[in-house]
Amino acid sequence: MSRWSSVSDKNREAVARNARRILDDTDYDRLRTRTALAWLVAADVGATAAIAVTWWRWSAIAGIVATLLWGAMFLMLRVAVRSQADLPDEVLDERMRRERDAVYVVAYRGAISVIFLGLNALFISVAFRDNATVTFDYNQVSAIYWTAFAVILAAPSVALALRQRHR
Repeated sequence: MSRWSSVSDKNREAVARNARRILDDTDYDRLRTRTALAWLVAADVGATAAIAVTWWRWSAIAGIVATLLWGAMFLMLRVAVRSQADLPDEVLDERMRRERDAVYVVAYRGAISVIFLGLNALFISVAFRDNATVTFDYNQVSAIYWTAFAVILAAPSVALALRQRHR
């Protein structure tokens, strides 16, 4: 056994141990109710919109605050769905694996749709102006980057929360 396979085995065991702890956790059951899941999804979507607006229209400080707010909402949402979207196959039962895989398809389609619609809105706002030129400042590039980051990263947890809410 090489040194690297030993490290890999230890890492795999630690991940499985941590995953079991996450799946058995009951401390945050109040975040797993239908109403709480709906509020968390709405808060995540609102915080994502706040990222775009604050970076685009206001200062970098406001954008950073909005991004940190979104991070808090995202972490609460992940706790609510028990990070199921990111756990390895070995620790999930067959139903949870099927649910996770189905959620990833929905999340991918949703994230790509939101980003595509946003890019189309930007394109249309520039394309139909006379003598249009495209220039972005630091805040506008940050708005695009951090909003896309938030949409892509949160999409699986949002889809999972909406699916669990309807169970």
